[in-house]
Amino acid sequence: MREGIVHWFAVVPDCAAARGVPERLSGAEVLASHASGRPWLIGRVPAGQCTVLAEGDQRLAVLGHHPGTADQLAQLAGRMRRPGDVTAPTGVLPGSAHLVVSVGGHVRVQGTASGLRRVYRATWRGMTVAADRADVLAQLTGAELDDGWLSASLLTTELPHPLNNLSAWRRIEAVAPGSALLITPDGRARIHRWWQPPAPVQPLAEGAPALREALSAAVSARADSLGAGQPLGSDLSGGLDSASLCFLAHRAQRPLVTMTVQFRAPGNDDAVWADRAAHDLPHATRITLPRQQLPMQYTALEHEPPGTDAPSLLLRTRALLDACAQQYVRHQVEVQLAGHGGDEVLQVPPGYLRDLLRRRPLLALRHARGHRVQYRWPLNPLLRGLADRRTYARWLADEAQLLHSPNRASLPLGWGPPLRLAPWALPRAVQAVASLLHEAASQAEPLAPGRGQHQALQRVHSAGQHYRLMRQELTEPWITLPFLDDQVLEACLAVRLEERGTPWRYKPLLAGALNGIVPPALLARTTKACGDADFYQGMREHCRELLDFVDNSRLARRGLIDPAPLRRALLAPSSRTVNALENTLAVESWLTRRPDTA
Repeated sequence: MREGIVHWFAVVPDCAAARGVPERLSGAEVLASHASGRPWLIGRVPAGQCTVLAEGDQRLAVLGHHPGTADQLAQLAGRMRRPGDVTAPTGVLPGSAHLVVSVGGHVRVQGTASGLRRVYRATWRGMTVAADRADVLAQLTGAELDDGWLSASLLTTELPHPLNNLSAWRRIEAVAPGSALLITPDGRARIHRWWQPPAPVQPLAEGAPALREALSAAVSARADSLGAGQPLGSDLSGGLDSASLCFLAHRAQRPLVTMTVQFRAPGNDDAVWADRAAHDLPHATRITLPRQQLPMQYTALEHEPPGTDAPSLLLRTRALLDACAQQYVRHQVEVQLAGHGGDEVLQVPPGYLRDLLRRRPLLALRHARGHRVQYRWPLNPLLRGLADRRTYARWLADEAQLLHSPNRASLPLGWGPPLRLAPWALPRAVQAVASLLHEAASQAEPLAPGRGQHQALQRVHSAGQHYRLMRQELTEPWITLPFLDDQVLEACLAVRLEERGTPWRYKPLLAGALNGIVPPALLARTTKACGDADFYQGMREHCRELLDFVDNSRLARRGLIDPAPLRRALLAPSSRTVNALENTLAVESWLTRRPDTA
């Protein structure tokens, strides 16, 4: 196993041939065995994040933060007494954890519905092996990097479903969030769907209390997992998501340490709102990182990061996150709450207007006017978007023809944002991505029947992947993301799209849920700070190091990009190229640091 991999686990079938798996993964520890005595769970996991129950020929393991008691886990295990029970309903588990079961050698492996905890699969010597990281399976199987996937990583938006279930290596793929991998004793495998998103039919007045309960339980679970007197860390960025977690943590009656960062951008008012929140958290220990002490973005280029199993967009902000982590550690914080994922579960992309038009046309037109002002849509494309009846498969196929077109070539209110490749992507990369999209279109089904709920789930899965990689890079303190817990996700998705996606209120569902817990002035905030100025300043400061990536481009060696336009964009970055630059630089950095791509 590569030295930079800190935490991981793999699940091995209950057959004699599987005994060789631990030997191929250096540093692997046997965490638990099948009833037969053969290895079942191997790897290295954070302390306190692996609970195993064993009785007879049954094994159940929960890996992660799970607030359930031993009795609750025993009840779950009681539903899976026989090999045929591995498909028994589990419901949505509290907290955030992988669930792994072995009954008579029949195995079930599942992550979370949000995708924050994923499961990857590969075939080795004719049998299926699962892991929570793709690079673990690449090490096991000797898989080669996939140029098609590398080409798709040059998209300026997140990978669309189902391309987001691929990995950077050939023949290694992810199990879709909400699905489990079932493995028989001889190593054969199939997929079992254990979760479906709720229909968004609940009024906000009913959904807000449900979210309040789920989010309160999520925060309490993290607080209760700590030892007596152990402080809980919580980001206090000034945003509504992080402030909500701070006030919920404050109610947990345990020492609280908050963290505020004062960004350089002159228009960034997060620190002002963080000060207002801190005034109502008098018993918390507050850490503030002043702007003059902040490391520049891209400063982390100077240091070797822990390995990730995909390119991470933390490349530009990791030095800042490292600085925050150091401060937390100095205050003995081992578990940190972060509001990441709040935007994705609480807001709805405007594609919901197409769904609303069929049910309540007058309300849809009123909402459309509000969103038109926000997004500055011309009237004619908006009307065409409202009338667009394409299936998801048709939309994927159409976007495959527009990979180098202007964004305006795609209608508003589609199944997702326009799919565009970086302008420096060469024809070979364009053809590879178009082929992937056409192949997906031949059988793709949306994540939900309506465009709004599909887009919301797509954004949640993308956030899950992004923050999964963040936790691979930042291992101390352990960052927990309550907004991406499955119970919180379900509570949000159940609320009507037009009530959680209204253009006139900012995150009304969270404001309703935390009314009486978070001060009213904070719940009324309507602004969201932007850090673009910090991005451009960091890019200028570290231009020389970034140009080294371009001059020694691995993507160029593979015939996927033209480095000349990439160099020009790096020397003169603009809002038109910022997403493409960030994605491409993350891929180049990742490839540069991988020993198998030298």
